[in-house]
Amino acid sequence: MALAIAAFLSANAHAQEAAQAPADAEQDSEDVKEFDAVIVTGIRGSIYRAQDIKRDADTFVDSVTAEDIGALPDRSVTETLSRIPGVTIDRFLSAGDPEHPSAEGSGVQVRGMTQVRSELNGRDTFSANGGRSIGFQDVPSELMAGVDVYKNQKAEMIEGGLGGTVDLRTFKPFDFDGQRIAASVSENYGNFSEQYKPSASALYSNHWETDFGKVGFLVDVAHSELATRTDGMFVRPFFETDNTDVDGDGTNERLWLPRGADWRTLDFERERQGVYLALQWQPSDDVELHATGFQSRYDELWFEDAIFVGNDPTAVRIDTSQPFELDGGVFRSGRLVQDGNIPMGTDIRASNSNSKVTDFSLGLKWTLTDSTELTTELQYVKAETRRLDSTVSLGINVPYIDVDLTGGTPSVGIDQEFTGNPANYYWGFTMDHRDDNVADQLAWRADLKHSFDNGFFRAIKFGVRLTDRSATSRDTGYDWQAVFQPWMQWWALPGDQPLPGLDLNDVVNGSLTHLNTFDNFYRGDVNVPGSFFAPVLDTALGFPGSYLDIHEAATPYYSCCYGQITPRNIRDPQWTNVQNESTTAAYAMLDFALDSIRLDGNVGVRAVRTENAAKGFLVYPSQIAAPYLGAGESEPINASNSYTDVLPSLNVRWEPIDNLIVRFAASKAIARPAFSDMQAYRILSASVNDDNMVGGVRCEDIRIGDPDDPADDVTVLPAGCLDLTGGSTDNPYLEPMKANQFDLSLEWYFDPDKGGMAWVNFFHKDIKDYFRNQAQLVTYPGADGNDYEYLVTQTINTGTARIQGAEIGWTQFFDFLPAPFDGFGIAANYTYIDSSTDVPIEADADPVDTDGSRYGEMPADGLSKNSYNVAAFYEKGPWQIRLAYNWRSEYLLGIGANGYNGTNDNLAGETVAWKLPVYSDEYGQLDGSIFYSINDNVKIGLEMNNLNNAEQRTIMEQNGGGRRVTSWYVNDTRYAATLRVQF
Repeated sequence: MALAIAAFLSANAHAQEAAQAPADAEQDSEDVKEFDAVIVTGIRGSIYRAQDIKRDADTFVDSVTAEDIGALPDRSVTETLSRIPGVTIDRFLSAGDPEHPSAEGSGVQVRGMTQVRSELNGRDTFSANGGRSIGFQDVPSELMAGVDVYKNQKAEMIEGGLGGTVDLRTFKPFDFDGQRIAASVSENYGNFSEQYKPSASALYSNHWETDFGKVGFLVDVAHSELATRTDGMFVRPFFETDNTDVDGDGTNERLWLPRGADWRTLDFERERQGVYLALQWQPSDDVELHATGFQSRYDELWFEDAIFVGNDPTAVRIDTSQPFELDGGVFRSGRLVQDGNIPMGTDIRASNSNSKVTDFSLGLKWTLTDSTELTTELQYVKAETRRLDSTVSLGINVPYIDVDLTGGTPSVGIDQEFTGNPANYYWGFTMDHRDDNVADQLAWRADLKHSFDNGFFRAIKFGVRLTDRSATSRDTGYDWQAVFQPWMQWWALPGDQPLPGLDLNDVVNGSLTHLNTFDNFYRGDVNVPGSFFAPVLDTALGFPGSYLDIHEAATPYYSCCYGQITPRNIRDPQWTNVQNESTTAAYAMLDFALDSIRLDGNVGVRAVRTENAAKGFLVYPSQIAAPYLGAGESEPINASNSYTDVLPSLNVRWEPIDNLIVRFAASKAIARPAFSDMQAYRILSASVNDDNMVGGVRCEDIRIGDPDDPADDVTVLPAGCLDLTGGSTDNPYLEPMKANQFDLSLEWYFDPDKGGMAWVNFFHKDIKDYFRNQAQLVTYPGADGNDYEYLVTQTINTGTARIQGAEIGWTQFFDFLPAPFDGFGIAANYTYIDSSTDVPIEADADPVDTDGSRYGEMPADGLSKNSYNVAAFYEKGPWQIRLAYNWRSEYLLGIGANGYNGTNDNLAGETVAWKLPVYSDEYGQLDGSIFYSINDNVKIGLEMNNLNNAEQRTIMEQNGGGRRVTSWYVNDTRYAATLRVQF
């Protein structure tokens, strides 16, 4: 409210000045003309350019432009996008993963929708990550001239941006008046990781008049490195138990107890490189050609030392001999114990990924006549991503875990003398996951525009666009392989002896473990025990050699069933999925205007035909106890699908009085499913369920036979003793999500020559054919000729949703204040989003609590109801100072994420497959920068991120256990000392 009042009063002051001095109007006009000839740079220049783009656009667009060459206001494109109204970002490494935060953020939502298209200079671009858009964190921000976010559609725009379209703009040689040279160097420092990393960029651009016409050349290169650290605390899901006699009356009470608490430290390192080349040639006034080449490389390594619970959650109880606190039967603090001690794990997990995007384009702009213009472009994009995700774990069965949840962050205690003794550890498991993805696309488009001299219709446009995209995805899945586990005793391992300990180090090459003391954990602000042994980083990055060594050394200890492993061959056809997609699009659009009432706009329709094909494999279970199901054999899958969409659009702009614009847009939009959701790939699995009954006999009794004679164990079990599942699989027959969308805005440019504007924008989306998961029984043949039913979950189109809300913004420089305060300025925006869904319950991935109870309607994923940005500037003389605060309210991260799903029996004896909803709590981060211009060509400064040392939290929602914070994270405050030069 204060900001709005200030804007109103300042605008009135300007209006009064204009009314009091009509005699000076002619002189004012001359001053404006002189001002327009001045090249404005810095913060003002960025805001002026963004304002011009918004005002002149023929649909709804918001922008951020570079203050200087290669200088977006943030160190990453993702963070820059979060400054735009209606745009939010995730603060996690990947969508739906609440356990791994990201310092720079990832994932972009526009108005709460993740279905966001990405463009490079108006052309389609993407990463080979199974999605439809580029990983914005992969793109060097130093190469960008600006970022535009389109929030509604025109017929000439490429389809697919149901949430919005993000266009990454680069410079071209003709953008500059002659030669331009610019460079920057930075030294980045994180105060938690305590590491220094360099960044640098350089640009050269020039154009010349030659005998062959005007020729321009531009080259832009960038290199950036970053290192951060994140510490996290976790309280695991609560379970209803009846193991504890709280009041000593001899009867156990029903209590909601957590399975435990754990913690981890994650180190993150990334290296980002980019190069951009642009050629322009104007052989005559009527013809212009361009050629561009763009490549970005992103290399990422994150690794974490994690302590985690691996116990039976229903066996936990409170040690009533120690102090404890309950709240209505729900645990608050105390000592958790269970028979046989509590299994925990200490692991090293490393994820090493490399991605590359290469984009080449050729374009022609030809003015055929004074009224007719032809443009055409040919583009080729190739994207590659390779990743190794590797985890090696030790195990230890601790006597107890002390947990106190009465404070802000949990306090955890464990017997450190016990955890500091290597004799108490055993090798637990190994797990690898590998991706090798390649995608490319060839696209051609042609557009013809004919303008009319007068009348209501001002121009007519026609266009066509053809694409051919192929994607090859290789994914081995997560190959979890046990080394030693407590459940192996009395079966694969002797039951009367402890699990083999760390003496395996004497067998395996070198020392593969170290004592992790978690130095300066959480900046020393929480109480957690240290002195845990854990594998070293080389055991994870040493895959497959380190895995083979560990399992080979363990083999002599087994009595049966386990031994040396064979890593999955990523080139094996069964891990490979091949997809092809071709599109044919055509559009027609009319531009219209009524000068008498200052109204203009466009109306049009776009039609697009999409054809998909997918090739993959169906993999049968490799269950040793059921060879009749297929013994791990595979067979090919071939699928094809096609559909046509007709997408009308209308955009209207009306200026009833000077500098007041009313804007309206209506369109139909689509969002095609991600390639990762359309793979023709399914792995069937079978697991032994000892509680099942076959012929009146419990399956455990069938399997064991004579418990005193291991040789009497049954090796082949009937199908009734098996749970047959197809996992969560993809659907190559998916069709797009569709939306009818509307925008209405009022934009007031109360001080247009000095960046003063305020606006309010209302939006509404009616969405159908949502992407949701459905579980159903599907029949597949066995190797014995019989059919077997598997419970399969796959993505389908179903249900509807409504998203609506408003965006409010205000930008102004306070030049009317007395010096030195006349250098102050502010930019603020706020977004409100309301949503509702109507998705059939049987088709939804509805959450289930650990006791089997269900939840009510869930909000849409990734949608915050409230978000805002406030940026304060000071720019006067050589100084440029900026402070920017970005905040978003809580939102649903996902349902049943890792750590929040599982299977157990409840107190009624029912087997429950539980999956809990997890939310990201509200989060606000303060960033800033200070720059000083030594002269017109040289500038030095300091850029800062996370100045408020923000704590990221997630919230776990349970019916019985209540709604509570389940994880806490802190990471670096980052600094970058920067030098920029420009000539």
